[in-house]
Amino acid sequence: MNSIIRICYLKIFIIAFFAAVIPQAKAFEYSTLSGIISHIRDGDTIEVGDIPVRIAALDCPENDTEEGKAASRFASKFKNSKVICDLTGAMSYKRLVGYCRIEEVDFATTMTKNTKCKFWPKYDVWQRYNE
Repeated sequence: MNSIIRICYLKIFIIAFFAAVIPQAKAFEYSTLSGIISHIRDGDTIEVGDIPVRIAALDCPENDTEEGKAASRFASKFKNSKVICDLTGAMSYKRLVGYCRIEEVDFATTMTKNTKCKFWPKYDVWQRYNE
């Protein structure tokens, strides 16, 4: 296992530990995860290496709908692309949550412009998407 992935797992462990032991404490203001998109789970979840990342403030239709399948197909175009994710420190269903960009272009913005995905203001914790 390469050292970058080990460091990422260590960060995940520390964040999870602090969230469990001291729920009101933030372990980090934020951290960054960068790497290659190895898998597209659906329109709003990617994997960087083997680390799942839920795209912050993005709401895509589920894969059991035609719109969801279309969003996943579009997102699949970015498999094997270099991605940089600013992690919020939150976890969602065993996935890190982050604002991600590919070639300095915000992934959530790309998805909302090209699919039926929408911004989800309730979860825009850094208020990056003012509609």
